[in-house]
Amino acid sequence: MDAISADEIEQRNQRLAEFEEDRTKRRAEAEEEEAAAAQSGAGADGAGAADGKKGGDDKKAGKKDEKDPSAPVVVTSAEQHKKNLSKLEAVKKRRALAEARRKVEEEAELAAEMERKARFKEAEADMEDDKKKKKKSKDKSLPKLTKIEIKKMKPAQMKDALKERGLEIQGNKNELTARLVEYEGKR
Repeated sequence: MDAISADEIEQRNQRLAEFEEDRTKRRAEAEEEEAAAAQSGAGADGAGAADGKKGGDDKKAGKKDEKDPSAPVVVTSAEQHKKNLSKLEAVKKRRALAEARRKVEEEAELAAEMERKARFKEAEADMEDDKKKKKKSKDKSLPKLTKIEIKKMKPAQMKDALKERGLEIQGNKNELTARLVEYEGKR
């Protein structure tokens, strides 16, 4: 099962850690029991358990109940061990595929994001060019006002003239006059 969120990953990791601790305890107890059985001269049962533990890399089929120490530990056979290993390999392959799929999706998202940013920058540049062109065309199409004409204007007329020129329209009559005269002087 693939984990989706960080919480699920944390829960899975915690379960795996608990499982690993339990497995380590069971192995240690099984080795102690085996050693005790070997010392007491146990018969076929002790030998059968030893045969199932080739290389010391066995897995237990049943979980030992931590509250009941007398519960038996079941040792898997070599055949079950091979099946468990094949299942483990299948899980590893699925995880590797999921990780590869996730990386591909991340790269695709990153590429799409970069493309969006590039398009956005191009659009911004186009808008800036359009603004510059409009401003130049407005400057040419608007009649140039003289200082006398500006002083004769009422504040509402000055605000309209300022709007046409793309300037700020806030302030009293003197501020508006000064702003408009300054702009017209630079033109």
